[in-house]
Amino acid sequence: DFTGGEWNVYSGLIWPNATTTLTEAQGAKLDLLAHEMNLKPGMRIMDVGCGWGGPLVYLCKKYSVSGVGITVTPSQVTAAQARAAHHGVDAQFVLSHWENYNDEQGFDAIYSDEASVHFRNLGEFFARCWQWLRPGGRVVNKELHLTHEYFTNFDRAADHVHAIFGFSGHYHLLAEELQLLNDNNLQLVRVQTIDMQPHYYRTLEHWSSNMFNHHAELSALASETVYQDFRKYLKITRRMFASGIFTLEVLTSQKFEPSKAP
Repeated sequence: DFTGGEWNVYSGLIWPNATTTLTEAQGAKLDLLAHEMNLKPGMRIMDVGCGWGGPLVYLCKKYSVSGVGITVTPSQVTAAQARAAHHGVDAQFVLSHWENYNDEQGFDAIYSDEASVHFRNLGEFFARCWQWLRPGGRVVNKELHLTHEYFTNFDRAADHVHAIFGFSGHYHLLAEELQLLNDNNLQLVRVQTIDMQPHYYRTLEHWSSNMFNHHAELSALASETVYQDFRKYLKITRRMFASGIFTLEVLTSQKFEPSKAP
């Protein structure tokens, strides 16, 4: 996997210092999410867009919680289940879109790490989170946000991103996401901005290096065309990040029940 590291985290990482390894940077970012979820042993959490399962397995293992991860990719479910079994954690992985997922046990926290850009209706997602959450439960969403509505369409750059991922590019202004949280009775706890430089730039450098060092393996796994498309994608992303189109925030909110408000 071109993301590398122990946990294969496909999102911007946190680099505390110059000697931080890729695995340590993944852990630092996941620890930030854990802090925002206020994780305690025995809690039940949900990862929406769980990828290869690394983040949820890490959190379950380190913080003694249980969890459910959902993804729309069958191969990710298989890999994530194997990872959970290897580490002996209580993490289940389900092949489902969040729009079709049902749960009756409830969650103490729900997180999404740069996956909400793939959601057609972010407001509806927050509404579903409210339904899934137990009283006082938290939603933590880490995502890129547009700095002006002018950048809603990225022209040719957007075309390339959509061609690779099939469905992406649903970026919002920070103010829009805050309004959607409020509209769906999720009370804001905190907004944290993560500096794109050095954190995201350094992450992209590692991904690009991993791709270059595993060129033959990745091309054989997919194709040379796919490999070159992803290399181009990383270059486009780097240029867009440098242009000031995006900021990167972690938004923490909690379930608000008007009938129980002071």
